Amino acid sequence: MLRDAPFHLLKYRAFLGTDSSESIPSISPLLTDKRMRDFVIPDIVEVKSRRFRVHSLMNKLAEHGYYVDYYDAGLTLTANQAFALKQGNCLSYTHMFIALAREAGLDARYELVRAPPMYSVSDGVLEHQVHIRSRVMWPMEFSRSDVDGVWRIPTGVARSLAAPRVNLERYISVDFNERNIREFDGTIVSDDFALALHLANNAVEYWKRRDETKAFSYIVEAIRRAPRYADHWVNLATFYARQGLTDEALLINRYALSLNPHHVIALAGVVQHAEKGELTRAKSRLQRLRNNNPHYQFALAQRAKANNDIKGALAFIDRSVTLKKRNPVFLAFRARVLMSLERYPEALESIDRAIDHASTEQERRDYESTLRNIQQLIIVKEPNERTLREAQAAVSAN
Repeated sequence: MLRDAPFHLLKYRAFLGTDSSESIPSISPLLTDKRMRDFVIPDIVEVKSRRFRVHSLMNKLAEHGYYVDYYDAGLTLTANQAFALKQGNCLSYTHMFIALAREAGLDARYELVRAPPMYSVSDGVLEHQVHIRSRVMWPMEFSRSDVDGVWRIPTGVARSLAAPRVNLERYISVDFNERNIREFDGTIVSDDFALALHLANNAVEYWKRRDETKAFSYIVEAIRRAPRYADHWVNLATFYARQGLTDEALLINRYALSLNPHHVIALAGVVQHAEKGELTRAKSRLQRLRNNNPHYQFALAQRAKANNDIKGALAFIDRSVTLKKRNPVFLAFRARVLMSLERYPEALESIDRAIDHASTEQERRDYESTLRNIQQLIIVKEPNERTLREAQAAVSAN
């Protein structure tokens, strides 16, 4: 399949209209420093049980404030940067945890989560979000009871114990994320694959700063690190399309679909630039995927609300809630949309449901704050409406 890849679009700067290239600095996401080594030596390293060594590492991170207001979805940092700043996104914190775990003598690896596709809106463009976490492997001689003991997990850390794989190896997945995705399995990916994700995030950051030269260089390097990963090719296609190079964008999106036939953004790119039969087939597939993906509908709702199309946002978020009735994020967003439309009783019902299905205490507190705001708006609105009705009645009597 790689022989069909449009590598010629990486070898020269057709996207930028110039043959000049820009080298990118070397990035070592797992590089540790003295502070990190001192963090695990001697108290973590000397814990004999590997299971309790992981436990000790997680608790020590909690004690040092690493799970308090730490999550920033747009901040991609290396392990030592995340350790120093106590901030970052899931990739940053996964770099940090794996680096610390390896310093502690643990077999820690990257795990790409097989959760349903999620999307967000940035700069008017839909972004396909992926999630990565760490997996710590247990030696094969561990018994089932040894692995499945009761753990005291710090607040803010999601933990899932996966089933044995052919009864030969077991592991624990350590998750740094705002979403509740513990029920989803994952796949081990290489350090190089994780580096490619890091580079892709850097590309998006430069793109938002309007530095397209650097953005292009980073996404090219991401493709070279992980040439079979469709998302990187879709990023490249988007760059070409925004420059009006539609033939190149179409070629790249076709290749991305050969890697992942269900990639919604690649299909949307084909629909935008294809013709005749290809256009008809792509439209049909895209519509089916969009209509059945609550997260995609949620992204469209967010984009509509940002564009002040409140009624459109309600239509999209209603579709999300229909597809996934117990998702508290969808229900809370629906409540906010209904607040914008001054449909307060419906907003109150929606935020009540969000509170019922909240997965964390912090989430529940946020939704309860929204509930109080809605209640206050209802208190203010009812007297105003009563006054208006009384005035209308007085006019009618006269």
